[in-house]
Formats: sequence, C-alpha cells, structure tokens
Amino acid sequence: MEMTKEELQRRVNELTTDIAKFESDSEHCKRMLTDMQQRISVIDKPKVTQKFLDELSDAIEEAVRNIDFDDTNAYEYEFNLDYDNRISLENIEFNYSNDIGDNIYSEIEELFNVIEDENEA
Repeated sequence: MEMTKEELQRRVNELTTDIAKFESDSEHCKRMLTDMQQRISVIDKPKVTQKFLDELSDAIEEAVRNIDFDDTNAYEYEFNLDYDNRISLENIEFNYSNDIGDNIYSEIEELFNVIEDENEA
C-alpha cells in the first residue's frame, strides 16, 4: 500500500520529532552518567577540612625548605669543553630527590595519629 504525500510528510515529521527527543534524552543520560562517575570518584576519598589542607601545605613547604639545595655534593656535574675552549656545564643532576620525598613524608606523617592497620597485625 502506497502512502500519500501528506502521509509521508506526517511520518517524516513524526520521525524527526522522535529523533530530536531521543537526542535530548541521550544528552540527559550522558550528563547523568558524568555526574555519577564524578560522584563515584569522590565517594571513597577521605574527607578533610580546609584547615587540614592548609596544615598539609605548610608541612610540605617546611619539608622542602629543609632540603639543602646549596650542597654541591647533592649534584653530579658533566662539563664540556666548547670548540672555542670555553668550559660549559653540559648536564647537572640532583641526586637527593628521594630525600625530598622522605622529608615530605616525615612532615606529613607528623600531622596524623598513625595506628596499626588491622591487616598488618
């Protein structure tokens, strides 16, 4: 059975409306999915106050401040003799990067009451 031009046009209009509704629903679902994913990523994070974050920032600054970056033994140097007989520093490497992490860890650890983990007992 063949459709008339008016019937075809009405069907085209219905399908266009259906597609628009589907796209709208799809966008709504995508927004909800993004929101739920964000909430999942945050739900298991420990909750802290802004005061604690400020103390954490201060502890990190103090730990870094206590590193002696002027200690020449903390670096490995590689020199190069240029074509015009000038000595240049080709490479410098800081050897005590682990010390920075250890200092930061120690300062942060002081902010907590560390207890034994039930699984470690």
